[in-house]
Amino acid sequence: MLQSVNSQTKIMVKLRQLIAGLMTATVLVSSATSVDAKKKTQGVGSLGEMSCQRIEDGMYEVINQDFPVGLQIFRGIAWFRTNGDFISKNRTNQVACRLTEAGQKPKYKTLNIAFGIADNNNKANGSLVRLSIYRDGKFYKYQDVTKGELIRWPIDVTNVRSIALEGECLRGSVEYKNSCPALIFFEDSLQ
Repeated sequence: MLQSVNSQTKIMVKLRQLIAGLMTATVLVSSATSVDAKKKTQGVGSLGEMSCQRIEDGMYEVINQDFPVGLQIFRGIAWFRTNGDFISKNRTNQVACRLTEAGQKPKYKTLNIAFGIADNNNKANGSLVRLSIYRDGKFYKYQDVTKGELIRWPIDVTNVRSIALEGECLRGSVEYKNSCPALIFFEDSLQ
């Protein structure tokens, strides 16, 4: 009987050691994963890291916050807005961002953006917002967005030194006729 108790004790000790080892390995793997997730891929940039300048009321501000769009949750990385959580109607809402340092050759080929309007913004119902893109000061294209839409848009920036964003409130919300909700960006990667 004493031999049976000693055997069980040894098994319990080994089981505890195994569990402790697994817990330590899990902590180490978790730590490495979060650090690796923050590492930037070489040759990839972000508008949020570029030198973006306000033009009148426009503002491109880096954030890290969840937003509902189309009844899904996405991690917002930036928002384009005026001083509040909105885009003013009949106002200039623009920012210009440098993609290449002065005297250097442009290095990026594509700007991948994904943006939308947060479902829970009180200015979202009935509003229509236009995002226009300018490459080196020349109009390129635009996309219109309403509540519940997530727009994914690859933009060719080959040989482009600067890019400008212009947000227009084409139709104010049901409650707030002279303003539209801010545009939330979920991606703004330069490759």
